[in-house]
Amino acid sequence: MDVNALHHCFASTLDANPNIRREAELQLSDASRAPGFIGACLDIVQSQPLGTVQISAVVYLKNKVVKNWEYDDFNKSSAIPEAEKPGFRERLIPAIISASTQTRHHLISVLNKVIAYDYPEKWPQFLDHTLQLLHSQDVQHVYAGLVCLNEITKTYRWRNHEIRISLDRVLESAFPVALQIANSLLAENGPSAGDMMRLIMKSYRSAIWIELSPRLQDPSALLPWGTLLLQVVAKDIPAAALPEYEQDRELHPWWKSKKWAYRNLNRLFSRYGDPVSLTDSMQDYKEFSKTFVVNFAPEILKAYLHQTQLWVQNNLWLSRPALNCILEYFEQCVKTKTTWEILKQQVESLVSHVVFPLLCLTDDDIELFENEPVEYIHKRIDIFDESPTADIAATNFLVTLADRRRKSTFNTILSFINGVVVSQQQHVNDESYARKKEGALRMIGSLSHIILGKKSPVAGMMETFFVQYIFSDFQSQFGFLRVRACELINRFSDAEFKDVNNISFIYSSITACLNDKYLPVQVEAALALQPLARHESIRNSLSENIKATMEKLMQLTKQIDMDSLLGVMEDFVDMFSAQLAPFAVELAEQLRDQFLHMLGEIIEKQNVDPDNYDDGVEFSDLDEKAMAALGIVNTLGTLLLSLDNSPDIVARIEHAILPVISAVLENEQSDMYGEVFELIDSSSFCLKRITPSLWSLFGLLHRAFKTSAIDYFDELLPALENYIIYGAEEMKANPNYIAAMIDIVNTVFTSDERLGAIDRTDACRLVQTLLLNLRGAMDNCISYLVGLSLGRLRDETEALKNKAYLVSLIEITVNCMYYNPLLTFRVLEESSQTANFFNIWFSNMPSFSRVHDKKLSIMAIVGIITLPDEHIPESIRPGFPQLLHGLLQLLQTLPEALKRREELSKEFEGGDAGYYGGMDSLSTGDWDDEDEDGDLDDTQGNEYLEFLNKEAARMETKAKYDYDDEYEDEALEEEPLYESPLDKINVYIVFKNAFVALQQNASRSDFLSKELNDGERHVVESIVQQAQQDESVQAQQ
Repeated sequence: MDVNALHHCFASTLDANPNIRREAELQLSDASRAPGFIGACLDIVQSQPLGTVQISAVVYLKNKVVKNWEYDDFNKSSAIPEAEKPGFRERLIPAIISASTQTRHHLISVLNKVIAYDYPEKWPQFLDHTLQLLHSQDVQHVYAGLVCLNEITKTYRWRNHEIRISLDRVLESAFPVALQIANSLLAENGPSAGDMMRLIMKSYRSAIWIELSPRLQDPSALLPWGTLLLQVVAKDIPAAALPEYEQDRELHPWWKSKKWAYRNLNRLFSRYGDPVSLTDSMQDYKEFSKTFVVNFAPEILKAYLHQTQLWVQNNLWLSRPALNCILEYFEQCVKTKTTWEILKQQVESLVSHVVFPLLCLTDDDIELFENEPVEYIHKRIDIFDESPTADIAATNFLVTLADRRRKSTFNTILSFINGVVVSQQQHVNDESYARKKEGALRMIGSLSHIILGKKSPVAGMMETFFVQYIFSDFQSQFGFLRVRACELINRFSDAEFKDVNNISFIYSSITACLNDKYLPVQVEAALALQPLARHESIRNSLSENIKATMEKLMQLTKQIDMDSLLGVMEDFVDMFSAQLAPFAVELAEQLRDQFLHMLGEIIEKQNVDPDNYDDGVEFSDLDEKAMAALGIVNTLGTLLLSLDNSPDIVARIEHAILPVISAVLENEQSDMYGEVFELIDSSSFCLKRITPSLWSLFGLLHRAFKTSAIDYFDELLPALENYIIYGAEEMKANPNYIAAMIDIVNTVFTSDERLGAIDRTDACRLVQTLLLNLRGAMDNCISYLVGLSLGRLRDETEALKNKAYLVSLIEITVNCMYYNPLLTFRVLEESSQTANFFNIWFSNMPSFSRVHDKKLSIMAIVGIITLPDEHIPESIRPGFPQLLHGLLQLLQTLPEALKRREELSKEFEGGDAGYYGGMDSLSTGDWDDEDEDGDLDDTQGNEYLEFLNKEAARMETKAKYDYDDEYEDEALEEEPLYESPLDKINVYIVFKNAFVALQQNASRSDFLSKELNDGERHVVESIVQQAQQDESVQAQQ
């Protein structure tokens, strides 16, 4: 490739003239698919002098490699040729060595992608290159070697067992060298030395993340590495070597190194070194943990305690990540006897001098509260950032102390909180005391589940506490105290207030705070309303003012994107549907407009050029808006379902929210597909018809499925079924609708790379819905459907181990037989498959265990045996007795299936929570659980994680073969919500009428008398008798 021409092309993409820039971008896109492109980009990156062209080229190169290094069938034209990769790999390390700081991190991202897919199989010599660099006397070469080591270990971070075998060579050859380099760096204070130490710390982190190699468990490695980690933690960095501002300090390489050292020490203890935390799958570390918890864990704890002591005395600055790690370690130490004996002596000091200060408002917090309320809300109320913070870690430590070592700590903690709160009563106008009270109230709020726990001795005191210390805060001059008062009402909503005047005061205070001048107060008040509605008096008051309350909530959701606020709205829509009915359409329109505004902002951010990802685009804000937008759609769905008895209003709401559905589909917002499909499902279900508005969406739904919604077929299925069930007449009148449905079915069955047996089972269900509801309109599809069913039954093996899929495939042809036996026999005879199909059907009849399975087969067999003789193929006449025996068996076993379905429906209506219903028991606050000073069982939460890991492994097998062998031999489970036209058919009456008709046919009557034994005749008599009773009941209705 012409490097000079490519250089000119990159330069033109930066031209001020938009026409030149657009033309260059098109040329660059074409060039990126040509041979030699990545090598030419690397030439430009390494050219001198460094300028904007080189920066543009390295960013483009990074994106090209990240997207296209791995071969992808869907982007064959963009794939990087295999022949170019070896040469590019050999040039990459020298390029990193010579790179400037502006281009190096991009090249490291390129290396990361290459290593992830090529090491060790396609690049086995990479480790040797790394070792050569590590042994070099040149600092730049050593730095590059540490970069390479970090990238190697990253590839093993999530790999376990046999896949990690090749890591042993890395640990054996490279880690001792890295340890020597690290020890030599300890005396340095400069940023370059700190950055090299950071790479070593991260390499160790990756190596120990999922498994701890026996080589690293050995004392000969554990002791020097552990010593290094503690030395990094304790390293005194002169103030002169650090930036002035705290945020800049946290970004200093040495403080990044400290952060990773803390995390490594924590990981060693929490995952491998604490016996009480080892799950069943981690018992291989039992002996290691016994040694670690006695010899190493206490030393780490002492080091951390020393760090916090210096911090409390203002003799040491600690970064927020460092404080977070220290507190996380303290929390782990609470549960283990060896470390608890040390920590126990420090609890009072740690609560008052470490935890409490971290939970109090800072000057920056006050500034945010007053000038940037949205940021304050996301930092203190609706915490969206999932990265660990010191205040959250302090809260977790406090809760663990109070919950797990309650006897030793709870009264101490409450006494401290009470002292702070009481002292503020004498200084109500002093902001410093108000801040302290706010921090103390944050502490008590975090302990609410313990204070209100079963048999709690202090739960009954909370009403008095609120009256004496909290109620006055609703009128406090400090807005942040009003916020905390609202939050505590939310936290203690389950507390019993015996004085109704106190409940009235709470409600009036919360409603007043809804109109506070500060946004955080309004938001916290809105969130508090949700649990307060459990009080009948408050619920009655809310119902009288629900329109104004909902308008206020709408106003708040326009000011800040918070899905929790939308959750309040959704609950109120459900709770006060009758009162909201007159305003429901207006509410839906407001929600629609707000959603479309949000969606516009989401789409605008999504359209940022990927090449500009490094320019600081805030994608966390994008996620936040997406969550809020989904909350609006969910609220609209709840609004529809809550008004299912008001079809006129539902129809108007449906028309109002049509732009929401079409905008999501047209802009391919796949993350919202499930929710908008549910809107269509809910609306059509409530109306029991397909309106012109919904028909206008059908073509868009079909197109969306073909392009971007194929992976959401399971969520789309209920909406498609409603189109068929409630729009049957329009379907019959418009063959294009049926053709689109069949095209969807065909797409599912031919997309083997993306969809599996579970999806194809859903497609079978869609076919059955078509055949059962569009009687007389499916003739042109029978040949295709029979061929599809028998072809898959012939060609698939592993997937047919999925019993639901097997039965569903068979039932396509069975349903065709019920739909039109003559036409179906003709198709089967033309392909000589009649006998084969009947053999498959009846050999799998024991698997037809659900009510629908049995009724469908009964109706199909009745249709066959009542055909005139001349229409019954010769190939099945010898098996006619089997048809009759099978029919009687199905009729005999139907009552038991009906009983099972009824029982399951009752369980479903009762809301059985199943396995996950008991997850709250992980932390109940139960005061019967008296703690001791010994080891505490800490495996419950870890066992749940282990359960998830096992489920993930099982689901991986399931995804690979698309069946679940754990349930292979179990009967198919009824679907209590599944409805079909067969539900309205009394098959006993159908059989009785058919049997009477057969008896009137001389040849059939003679056949029946010969083939039925006495037991079967008795079965027939009982069925006929049941049918007569059912007919009598129907006649009386």
